[in-house]
Amino acid sequence: MATLGRPLATHRASEKAVVRGTPLEQAIREKLEQATGAEVIEVLNESRMHNVPPKAETHFRVVVVSGRFEGMNRLQRHRVIHRALADELAGPVHALAVDALTPAEWRTRGESRGLSPDCRGGSRFDAGD
Repeated sequence: MATLGRPLATHRASEKAVVRGTPLEQAIREKLEQATGAEVIEVLNESRMHNVPPKAETHFRVVVVSGRFEGMNRLQRHRVIHRALADELAGPVHALAVDALTPAEWRTRGESRGLSPDCRGGSRFDAGD
């Protein structure tokens, strides 16, 4: 699978994959797998795209492909994800982009995720602040 930058915590739940990523990325993946029974989980640390210190773990994107999403609308799917990651969202994770798809939707998409835009906001780390 080709990705931009360093691929992080890609996991096909049906396979015994080598666990990669930081402890936070691993915890996110494990909670999502438990909550959704996902066939595919990708956890991407997108903090580098934002105005945060180096090696920050504040901005994530998750791709979750699960048959359990059948019959759920987008809001219901996101609620499942947010409930599973409530502790992380109350703590270190500032932003979470979610792609919650059924297996059929994943196949229609060509088994690939979209790209997140670069951050357009400023921060206290900007020059002159």
